[in-house]
Amino acid sequence: MNFDFLKQNPELRDLYNYCNQAEVFVSQFPDASVRSARNGLECAIKLFYITKYGQYSEMSDLFGLIEDYKFKAYLDEPQLAAVHNVRKLGNMASHAEPINNRMAMLCLHSLYDSVCEILKFLGIISSYLPFDKEAVTDAVPNAIEAEKTKKKIIIKVKKSPFTTEQKAKIATDTKMTSSIDYTEAETRAALIDMDLREAGWTVCDIKEAVKPETACIETKLTNIPVSSDFPTGVGYADYVLYDTNGKPLAVIEAKRTCKDVDTGAKQAKIYAEALKDKFGIMPVIFYTNGYQIYMVDGVGGSARRVFGYYSLKELHSLIVRRKLGGIEDTRVNQEISDRYFIQNACTAVCTAYSGFKRKALNVMATGTGKTRFAISLVDILMRNDWVKNVLFLADRTELVDQAKKAFAKYLPNATLCAISEVSGSQRDFDANVILSTYPTMLNLLDTDEKTFGIGRFDLIIIDECHRSCYNKYQAIFHYFDSLVLGLTATPKDQEGQEDTYSLFGLEVGHPTFSYDYPTAVQEGFLVDYAAIDKTTARLKNGAKYSELSDAEKKEYDEVFAEEGSLPDNLKEKQGNEFYKNIINIPTIKLVLETLMNEGLRVDNGERLGKSIIFAVDHDHAEKIVKTFKDVYPDKGDDYCQLVDYSVSKAGTIIDDFKMPEKEPIIAVSVDMLDTGIDVPEVLNLVFFKRVYSVIKFWQMIGRGTRVCKDFNVFSPSKEFFGKGKEGITNAELQPYPEKQGFYIFDFCDNFDFFDINPKGKITGGGLNLSQKIFELKLDMVYELQKREHQENEEHVKFYQKWKGELISLIQNLDKNHINVRYNLKEVDKYSDSKTWDYVTPLMLAEIKKVITPLIDPIGGESSAKVFDVWMFNIELSHLVGEEDYSKPLQKVTTIISQLLDMQTIPEIKAKSEILKTFLSTEFWAEVTVSKLELVRSEVRDLIKYLDGPKKKAVETNFKDEVIEKDGKHINPQFKNYKQRVIDYLAETTDCEAVNKIKNIEPLNEKDIQDLQHILCEELGTQADYDAISEGASFGVFVRRIVGMNPEAVTKLLSEYLSKYNFNPAQEEFLHQIVTFVLQNGDIEVKNLIKDDPFKSMDFTELFDGNVVPVTEFVSYLHGAIAT
Repeated sequence: MNFDFLKQNPELRDLYNYCNQAEVFVSQFPDASVRSARNGLECAIKLFYITKYGQYSEMSDLFGLIEDYKFKAYLDEPQLAAVHNVRKLGNMASHAEPINNRMAMLCLHSLYDSVCEILKFLGIISSYLPFDKEAVTDAVPNAIEAEKTKKKIIIKVKKSPFTTEQKAKIATDTKMTSSIDYTEAETRAALIDMDLREAGWTVCDIKEAVKPETACIETKLTNIPVSSDFPTGVGYADYVLYDTNGKPLAVIEAKRTCKDVDTGAKQAKIYAEALKDKFGIMPVIFYTNGYQIYMVDGVGGSARRVFGYYSLKELHSLIVRRKLGGIEDTRVNQEISDRYFIQNACTAVCTAYSGFKRKALNVMATGTGKTRFAISLVDILMRNDWVKNVLFLADRTELVDQAKKAFAKYLPNATLCAISEVSGSQRDFDANVILSTYPTMLNLLDTDEKTFGIGRFDLIIIDECHRSCYNKYQAIFHYFDSLVLGLTATPKDQEGQEDTYSLFGLEVGHPTFSYDYPTAVQEGFLVDYAAIDKTTARLKNGAKYSELSDAEKKEYDEVFAEEGSLPDNLKEKQGNEFYKNIINIPTIKLVLETLMNEGLRVDNGERLGKSIIFAVDHDHAEKIVKTFKDVYPDKGDDYCQLVDYSVSKAGTIIDDFKMPEKEPIIAVSVDMLDTGIDVPEVLNLVFFKRVYSVIKFWQMIGRGTRVCKDFNVFSPSKEFFGKGKEGITNAELQPYPEKQGFYIFDFCDNFDFFDINPKGKITGGGLNLSQKIFELKLDMVYELQKREHQENEEHVKFYQKWKGELISLIQNLDKNHINVRYNLKEVDKYSDSKTWDYVTPLMLAEIKKVITPLIDPIGGESSAKVFDVWMFNIELSHLVGEEDYSKPLQKVTTIISQLLDMQTIPEIKAKSEILKTFLSTEFWAEVTVSKLELVRSEVRDLIKYLDGPKKKAVETNFKDEVIEKDGKHINPQFKNYKQRVIDYLAETTDCEAVNKIKNIEPLNEKDIQDLQHILCEELGTQADYDAISEGASFGVFVRRIVGMNPEAVTKLLSEYLSKYNFNPAQEEFLHQIVTFVLQNGDIEVKNLIKDDPFKSMDFTELFDGNVVPVTEFVSYLHGAIAT
């Protein structure tokens, strides 16, 4: 029998028993067979987790284990479908749904492939025989044993059959693949039937039957127009989904799994037209190959990919919507909002939806009423019958609760339930408005039995929508088929938001609607801030031992003695985050004193206004609160309170903080008050942490922007706010009946940081580790193509290696994946090795923008990949030669030293000699890429043994003092001159001069004037240009960036190759000339004599004394951009 090979390994006894039962029962007890198959699959997958990761989540069911990226990343799409096939059939049998022999046999085949692929991946087997249907016929099933399979059992896998040495055989660089190629009939039985049942449909096995409320197969249609495909005018629809009255609601056309899903589109439409002619109603169209499902709803717009099939009720709603037309009444209910821009926002979104755009993105400054806008829009869509059911998603329960209260107030007739706040029977899953956190909703979908159908919601509202949130919870958006509304406060022109716009199919900087912060301030809907930019000596300079007092040196020695070494300067030791790892009590006192003495006040200056201190983490926040109570004991316990997720009654504290007359007055926040909480009375924000995300930075600033009337504030006037430090010391403080603005005390250089780094910290933009590695290799290939590296044999080797790896990754992208298909033009372009002959800056930007997001997580220990990223960064720094990487390298040697202290671990012991070599002075006498790569490859798989508990921050009492700085008032958009030029050249298509340069066409005087106007007036000044152009002319400078179109280069070379009879060496010389131009922007004959790579060649001899073809070629390239 097929699974007999498992008997050879006693460690796989349980797995064999489940699989053998599935095989024994398949003919006579198909329901018992698929239940056993499901158990076998769960056992195999848990074996995978135990072997590879040492554990699996006891909380996850089979669906969760399959969909976890730690497993899913290693499966190709057909294999993933085969795994889900076993799971779904097992669930059907467990719920007493009918299972026939054919379904059981297909399930057994899928189980066999899945188990074998898992075992092969883990290195337990090296190969396996094809599945043999005939092998199961001799089995004699036991009815009693079959009955026992109905009892639910808990599958546990405690021990891995692998030894430590065998784990190294795990094939982490491969994917599990399915050999199953379902026919159309098998596709229906194996995949589509299960998806239909999951959507609540009963599938009829009788061909040509017509039953109400049923999915009927092989429905005969006799009214099809005669054609070469239908010579008799008769066809058979694979599935027709019938309404309660016997009329068709939908038609499904299935093709075998190996075919492109689009092959069924035309046929499905023909069947739908025939059904319409017969019944007077156009059915919804689905076409599929079992893996991918596309739908044409008949409402408008093109076909779109969906996760599954609509239920009968959901199809009803879809068909009714066809009669509605556009959204005609877009008037905002003034009781919900009377702000004019809310009306404009609703009109813009309604126009987009009426134009068949299914996604809208609204950018509205924090405090301008995003929730009110969302409710106004829902009210409009409900009045126009466009929407009945809404899902509102936020990332925290506090924001869900806030939205729930607003929906309840302004949409009193809609039923609503915040499902993340309640459980069990209190959850009303039938409510019109469901509010939830992302994790709660994901948990409801991350199960075998789905709570909601894919068409359950007509509109999904995403609060604070940005790419990182979308990526983390994208399964929600893949599952539901609905209109989508994204809400964000991040400024529309803010750098780094390109991916957010692409998610909504919008041009960067052009959301569906925008209402920005400066406009809101100018029109009186928000208030502005004054940035009081301070720091302290310790936060700026750390604690230098030589500058400490004798008492402080003693404390220094005692505190750090346990580390085994005394760092001379804690600032250097801890990077730029002294306050994160070193909690210095005098520094906290200075920050608190600044707030208490200089913060905006209320009640004629008698009382500090509501204030938020943003702390690094829980330990930091605790010390701040404790220090406040020590310094200001007269204020009591409630005046300054900690608000984070570890506080059991944080919600109550937040509610009290919102009340003007109640304490706390100071809330010390760790994440909970950073975003989304509305407290208009806030007058002071204290940044006692470095913020690296520009999105979060603006959200945090938004905590103070709300208008607050009937509020006795002691403050400068509105005209004062929006200025820097120069106006603060001379500000006239006086009583006002409403909030004039707010103060931001920035102790950690955040304004300076975002002034210099407008996109925030460049950490990969939410990229996964595999994508970061891809981009680092890309950056190294880009660097290694330069002349100085191409003359280094070692560097050329790595250039070829990494370039080949990048191309291979792109070539192996799954072209069935919707994101890959969407960017197929670029995927095909960069799958061609010829494209990589020379990578221009624009090509580099395009690859990072388009290709990088398509790179799926590659399997392997995350700790190893983190080390890869660290080492590749060092290697890139080494190649560029511009950065001192000695400190990162020192960290590597520290890691190696720590590993050598753990030689009781066999894997470390086996590598101890080479690890010792890495610590020798001789090894590092000359740093090379080869040595760095050797270290990376030998150490990466050992990093997992270094995981340990987080070190608690050290508390010190070193004297400190405040350092005054200039206040800043930053604007949302920051781009340096060079980046503005690159962005402009990348995006422009209508500049004649740029197009000429790309196409190697000669420039005229007007072209030069146009380039000068663009580079020295539109994008910057002559001084800006001179600072980065290295003295190059406008044409040369632009050509360095944009390169030359491959087609134009090919055409030019073809002309010369056809004109002259060149030999291969001469042809290669011309290619070298082209490469030189791409690198330098220009070339002249003198370069052929003085510069590499030409100076070592005698081109006169190479061309047998006839240098005319060479000089002509060079002169043409130079003349095309000459001024």
